[in-house]
Parts: sequence; C-alpha cells; structure tokens
Amino acid sequence: MAAPVYLRLLEAEKHFGERKLLSRASFRLSRGEKAVLIGPNGAGKTTLFRILAGRESLDGGRLERLGGTRVFYLPQDFRPKGGSVWELAYRSTPLWAAEQALGRVLPEESAAAWERVRELSFWKGRIGRTLADFGLGQELWEREVSGLSGGEGVRLGLAMAFLSGAEVLLLDEPTTHLDLRMRLRLEELLLAYPGALGLISHDRALVGRVASTVYHLEAAQLIRVAGGYATYLQEKERIQRTVEKARKEAEKERARLLEALPDRRRPGQDRRRAQKAQLEQRAERIEAPDPLPPERRWSLEIAAEGTPRLVAEVRDLEKRYGEQPVLHGVNLRVFRGDRIALLGPNGAGKTTLLRLLLGREWPDAGEREVMPGVRTAYLDQHLHGLEPDKSLFEQFRERFGEARAAVMLGRMRFRPPHWFDPPSRFSGGERARAGLALLSGLRAGLLVLDEPTNHLELELLEALERALIDYPGTLLFVSHDRALVQKVATRFWGIEGGRLVEYPSYREAEAAMLGKPALRQNPYGELPYEPEAPAQDRDLEAERLALRERLDHPGLSERERARLRADLQALEDELHQRYAAEFYQPHPYRHAVMQGGVPVFADVELDLWHFWSREGSLTGERAGGAVLLAGEAPRRTLQGALRILFELEDAGLVTHQGKTYERSAYERPFTRPSAPTPRRHRQRRRKPRAGTV
Repeated sequence: MAAPVYLRLLEAEKHFGERKLLSRASFRLSRGEKAVLIGPNGAGKTTLFRILAGRESLDGGRLERLGGTRVFYLPQDFRPKGGSVWELAYRSTPLWAAEQALGRVLPEESAAAWERVRELSFWKGRIGRTLADFGLGQELWEREVSGLSGGEGVRLGLAMAFLSGAEVLLLDEPTTHLDLRMRLRLEELLLAYPGALGLISHDRALVGRVASTVYHLEAAQLIRVAGGYATYLQEKERIQRTVEKARKEAEKERARLLEALPDRRRPGQDRRRAQKAQLEQRAERIEAPDPLPPERRWSLEIAAEGTPRLVAEVRDLEKRYGEQPVLHGVNLRVFRGDRIALLGPNGAGKTTLLRLLLGREWPDAGEREVMPGVRTAYLDQHLHGLEPDKSLFEQFRERFGEARAAVMLGRMRFRPPHWFDPPSRFSGGERARAGLALLSGLRAGLLVLDEPTNHLELELLEALERALIDYPGTLLFVSHDRALVQKVATRFWGIEGGRLVEYPSYREAEAAMLGKPALRQNPYGELPYEPEAPAQDRDLEAERLALRERLDHPGLSERERARLRADLQALEDELHQRYAAEFYQPHPYRHAVMQGGVPVFADVELDLWHFWSREGSLTGERAGGAVLLAGEAPRRTLQGALRILFELEDAGLVTHQGKTYERSAYERPFTRPSAPTPRRHRQRRRKPRAGTV
C-alpha cells in the first residue's frame, strides 16, 4: 500500500516583482519520506518552504494538503518569543492543544475530550528529555526565551519541532549555530522520525545520511531526484542533458510548424490564411522547457609563504572571564604543514584559544609564541576579516591595488554596484563570499579560520574545501562541517573542561563528542623540535629535488603529504630569496616619491617618460614645455607622476585624458597668499559712460 501524500504542489508559479522563483513547479511529500531541498543562495528555497507551510500564497497552481495533516515549520535563525523555555516547549505539544480544547467543547462532549487529554499525557514526560537532547538543561527551563542566545533559540525551535507530533516537519537550515555533538544528535532524531521531513541544509554529511529524496531549485525550475544525495550527484549531469534535449526538440518542432506553407492546391486565399493561422496556433501550444543554468564552478586558490619548522608554541596557558575559568593548563605545538581542526561544543573556548594564540587577547598566565617570520591571517566567524563600516572595494583596493581588487571581487560574483556597500549591510552569505575573496589574496604561512563555512552554498563550500586541501601552508580552523573536517584536517584537537587534548583520528574525536570512550594524546606535539641548519650550509636545490621525489611516493599519509608540501613551499621561498640576493637587479629609475602610502617611480629616456607603481603605470612624451601622459592609472599613481614632473623636472604643463594640469595651479596650495591691498590705495575702475572713450 502506497504511503499517503501529506503535501502536494501542482503547477506552482511564484514571482517577486519581475523575478520568477517558481515556474510550473511540482512537489510532493509522503509519509516516511525525507526530502532535502538544494539550490544556490537566493534561488527561493525559503519561499518554497513558506508556501508549503501556508505562510506564502501562490501566483498560480495549487497546494494540496491531506485532511488533518499538521505541519511544523522552523524558519532559519529561529527567534522564539513570549514565555519561558518550558512554556514554549509545552505549548508545542498535542497535549497542550487538547487541554485548550477542553474549554471549547459542549458538555456532552467533555468526556471524550478528557479521554483525549489522558491519552496524550505521555507528552509531559517527553518535554524534559527532548530539551535535554538539545542541550537545554534544567537551569534554562525557567529562563525567558528573549534572553536566549542565537544557538539556544535554534535548539529550542528544534525541540519544539520534535515535541509537536506534526506529520510534516519543514526545517530551514536547522544546523546553524549547532556544534558537532548537536548535529550528530539531530541526525539520529531525523532518521528515527516517523513522519515526513522537508529539510534545507548545507551540511553534506547530514544530507548524505538523511535524504531519501532530493529536490534541486535553480532558475525557477524544481527538479526531483529519488534515491538520496549520492544519486543526486550522479544524476545532475543526466538531468541537464535530458532537459536540453527536450528543449531543442520542442524548438525544432515549433520552427517546423512556423515555416510550413499552406497547401496551395486548396482554392481560395481565405482558406490558406486560415490554415496558416492554425499552424501558428499549434506552434504556440508547444511548450519548450527553459534551459537549466550551466553548472557554476567557483575558482578559489589560497597561496602561502614558507615558515620555520616550528610555527607556534603555547605553554601552561590560563584564561578566565571574571570568576569563570575558560582555559587552563593548555600546552600545544603547531608544526609546519599541520592542518588542525579544533573541535568542541559551543562555548568551550575555541574562539578564545585562537585569539590568544594570535595575540588578540592576553592570557592570565602562561606563554604563547608565534615564531618570527611567520605571517598570519585570521578570518573570524562573523565579519571574516573585514571592516564592518568601510566599503568593500575600498578595503580591497588599499590591500591589493585597484586592478587586482576588481578581479578578486569579480571572481566571487560581486558586481560594481555592490562594491561600495560596507559589509555591515551584507547578508551572512555575502560576508562569507567576501571573506573568501580576501582569503584568495593573502599569502599567510599560518592561516586561522573560525567557522569559514557558515552560510556558504554547496558549490562554494566544495571550492573552499578543494582550496584548503591544496593550501601549502599551516592551517588551524574551527568548523562543524564534518565532511570538511574529515577531508582537510590531519590533526584533531578538542577542548574538554577547559583543557586541550588531541585525538589520534576523527573517529576518536566524534566518539568523544558523543560522550563515548575515546583515545586522547598530548597536543604538545609528537615530534621533538629540532632547529634547522642555516640556509647557507645546505644544498637547497638538492633538498628540493628530494622533497619532490618523496611527494610522489604513493604510501604517504595525508599528514605526511601536507607537511612535505609545506616544507617544499618554505624551501622554495628560501631559494627565491637567495637567488634574488645574488642575481636580481632592480629596474632602474630616475625618481621615486611616496604618494598616499604608495611608492611611485619614474624613468625617462629620449624625452619618453615611464611612471609606475604597484597599482598601475603611465607613459609620457615631452613636447616643448608640456608633457603628454597616456594610459589608465589609479589616482595615486597620477598624483605621484604630477608631483615628479612639477617638483623635480620643472614641467609647466601636463595633459592626461583631455584634462590639463598647470604648474601654477599645482603650486597654489603651497604658496603664501600676498597681503591684501589697503582700501585707501585701491582705485575702482569705473565703467565708461556711453558715448565716451
């Protein structure tokens, strides 16, 4: 017997202004089915869930709901209101609804209503267990929900969903703010849920284990793939080919009908005109599916510079906030090429440890040291290394120059109208993309990332994963994305009761997060620190060849391969510095000035000028007392060129792109104005009268 269909969407149409979100979309959700909705940010996934929950109307088509079906919708970043934690949990149960119905029934129906309340009384015992499942202990039950943190609010929303007894759960990004332990617990509850489930999530491990059906929404087209996430990944290309073939066949048939000529053997012009109109009507009735958008490939590459073998060290670190101890007795070593995942529940002190290691906070006791010559980069979990109130393009232009900033932002799909907005106005996904754009321009030997995957769509998350795997430096990161941690990390740290421990594998780390027996070891490092010999005493070329040969060995572990890549990067940096010192001669220049923090250089040969900076260059030709400048250059490069010409080369006139710059106007701000002429010595020049000379 087929499972009943709780929700069905037929020929659905939805627009926001001129933008189409759904076009003839079909959706169904049956008992026991667990459907995951996938698509890029902004495609309309949340809107579709709001339609299924009855909170949004359709512009066309219809929504069918099986009689008596209850739907619980948990929006993204849920913020509960009104009452205590226990009250909201209790109100979400069928027991509370039955108790409220007692006051509305007729006297002759009260016995049945009371019987219904007694049947549902078991829900009262489930409330405490469900709240505890989501980390909401008894100390929080009487707290007003307005005082909950964002993560606590999401966990209360999930507890309310599982206490609702609804036949259908619609959960929009429920893993936001959840740590690894909570995600694993949520996964178990979702798998055991007997009703129907609709889920929007970027957690690939969760989606891969839970989904029995995948819907893909993009460019207003909703496509269903039965068989789970792995099947969906295999079917994506086939779906693209099928839709494209159907579209071409429909367009070919439409063109054939429009090009067909009426039968000239039939007498009468009116009959031929009618036949032509009939062919056109048949062509109009042929509906060709819209082409699917091409698969988007994000391009992301993270460069690094070499570091010493020992990158950072911490000894006996202590940190407390007020009377609350956060970290104590922390000892660690970070070696070149390590890829360390820092795991633990929310509030354990992971972000605090990162900030202490980088010197952004001071410890109460102990020592920390990032070794000399190690360049660090830190992307926090909220602003991703950006200044909140400064325009995005200005931040990138100051760091990387105008031309490079435009390329980096364009690669992350930021268009010029969006460049001049500050990150404080961005959505979470936009800030995450801007942070990745910044990451692509840094050359840090030690990269520290705090929750870099928040709000990233799947395609961009996979691009970040590939970039981190190929990153040749040293990496320390916090992430609750299990797929990313397992593919990227080679060392696994955890914070347990304020102490830092290391797990020998991800499996042991996951067991520890779930409270199961797990092996632990000392994060101070499994290798004794041995200082490296001076570069002049080593044959760097021979060492580089040996490292390349070792990298080709098939039996290497991921940790060994990562460390060898980092060793090779450091060795090549040393080689480049040695070659630069021995062979490199800087490009000759005649003048150099500092303009707005940017050095601008100039050289001249046979009255032909060349001006350049790291931001751009200009060429010039002297014609008499004037210099004609050509080329596109940022403002500071042009100002530096004018300064050289007017102050150092005594040019009187400069032209550039139709504008003329005079030396007298340039010097005016630097000269002292002459004293005004006394009024009694001034002679007013009178206008001559008409008829006079």
